[in-house]
Amino acid sequence: MSLDTVVALLLAAGFLGLVTSRNPAPPDVLDFTVALATSLPLAVRRLWPRAVFVVVLIGGLGMREFLVPQADPFGLPLVLYTLATRSKAVPALLAAVAVTMQGVVEFPLRGQTLDQLGLVPAIVVAAWTTGTAVRQRRLYTEQLAAQAEERARAEAAQERLRIARELHDVIGHSLGTIAVQAGVERQVGDAEEMSRALSSIEETSRSALRETRRLLGVLREDGPANLAPAPGLGDLDDLLATTRAAGLKVELRLDGEVRGEMELTVYRIVQEALTNVLKHAGAERATVLIERREEELVVEITDDGGTARERPYGHGLNGLRERVRVFGGEFEAGVRPERGFRVMARLPL
Repeated sequence: MSLDTVVALLLAAGFLGLVTSRNPAPPDVLDFTVALATSLPLAVRRLWPRAVFVVVLIGGLGMREFLVPQADPFGLPLVLYTLATRSKAVPALLAAVAVTMQGVVEFPLRGQTLDQLGLVPAIVVAAWTTGTAVRQRRLYTEQLAAQAEERARAEAAQERLRIARELHDVIGHSLGTIAVQAGVERQVGDAEEMSRALSSIEETSRSALRETRRLLGVLREDGPANLAPAPGLGDLDDLLATTRAAGLKVELRLDGEVRGEMELTVYRIVQEALTNVLKHAGAERATVLIERREEELVVEITDDGGTARERPYGHGLNGLRERVRVFGGEFEAGVRPERGFRVMARLPL
């Protein structure tokens, strides 16, 4: 048996007792009906708060015809509280105050009447105020939950995009380098050159697999992730060695240091730019410049390729633009006036 049912039965018993004891004449069916209508509906006040409020309100009017005006100081305020937790219920408040005041006002006003004029409406207003506070608290909690869910979805989408960019950079560079090495060595019959190319292909493949496992490790739910550190400026030598093994002469000019997430961004800029040079430029030389200038870090990659105008501006460079934008920097990529292609990023420090 629920608490509401117990409360309804107790009030019904009390009201029936009042009906029997206070009426000078024997109670009739209407008296019992009004007493029960004011109490028993409380058992279902949470299911149909509006309907229960109307029934109890009408029953309260009848109660005041044969009982003391404050005979029901609990039932009507309780239903009004329940209704206020679901809606604003301002009309219900006014109706409840009017019903509770009915029979209280007697002229001339005496001290006891004045006390009742303050107490009876105060109980009703307190019930409505408490219910309104509960409703507002629930709405606030629901808004917080909705905002938290929205933030979680946005963070998940951002993380998926970040992983997609990482995979593009890792796999695109490695497969591009391998493809160039395999294509060149297929036309060279020298066994020593072929052996060096195969060793380079092997190392490039292993490096790509390590980074791919590191990225995919964060997506696994059935085991610990691979927490190997992300590549940074210290890994540029290996990157350039792989690129040189593919036949591109690369010069590195490094004048400045960077830490944290920006270090990975710098590495990816160099990686993507050199991958594009190998795949599209037909270049012999490339220059990588990483230089700190006052309050910004400049990353510039240029080449002497002759097919720069045919170079696509696809997902790789768009991904770099987004990476740079995260730090509030500027990104440019385009054909050089004299010859070749240039990729440049300015990252504020």
